[in-house]
Amino acid sequence: MAWSRVGVGLILAALSLSASPVASGPSKPKTYAEDRRVILGLRAANNRALAAHDVDGAMALAADDYVTIGGDSSIERGAAENRKGWAEEFARPGHDRYVRTPADVQIGVRKGVLRAAESGRWEGIDHKPAGEARPFGRYFAHWTKASGAWRVVSETYVTMGCRGPGC
Repeated sequence: MAWSRVGVGLILAALSLSASPVASGPSKPKTYAEDRRVILGLRAANNRALAAHDVDGAMALAADDYVTIGGDSSIERGAAENRKGWAEEFARPGHDRYVRTPADVQIGVRKGVLRAAESGRWEGIDHKPAGEARPFGRYFAHWTKASGAWRVVSETYVTMGCRGPGC
């Protein structure tokens, strides 16, 4: 079957009409490298606050309407409820810390608001009479920069197992 130049031209013209509009001139997609660096820095500071049992530091990244779904399927709604939960956790005998290790941070914008999706691994460390317990799993955090500063709107934790004799 022979293709004529006119036929190929019409096909290409039709395809170009159905494609998404493109801004004039070449453009690179925004990488959000600085925002990614800020989020990773906030996560590192949060890990340090958790290790120090610092409630204020642990809550520094939380938005007012912050919601957590814990690895045990518990739900804490709002910054005040989460603050109370951390205070109780830090007071529990044997509690050492939780560490979040980000594996991926993706950033985008919708309706003028920057949002980020952070996912990674988490691990807890408890020292119990029966021995150290290290529960672990995966987590997902929803960040927003609606207020001009990056804050976490929600975090979901899934417990995948536990290592150590205290499990």
